[in-house]
Amino acid sequence: MSEKFKPGEPENTATANPSEQVPDWLSNRLRRMFTEVMDEPVPEEFKELLRKLEDKERGS
Repeated sequence: MSEKFKPGEPENTATANPSEQVPDWLSNRLRRMFTEVMDEPVPEEFKELLRKLEDKERGS
């Protein structure tokens, strides 16, 4: 068993080759998709949870 891997972790992990180019069509589609998500408003319930967490971390 290799020492560089944690138990239960697969030893054959695929790594991306940084020299490989992402096709333009995929890059454009991902950019559009993530732009749409970023333009969505944050739900009020989520904002309230974040405020509560922030207050708790500050000790308020």
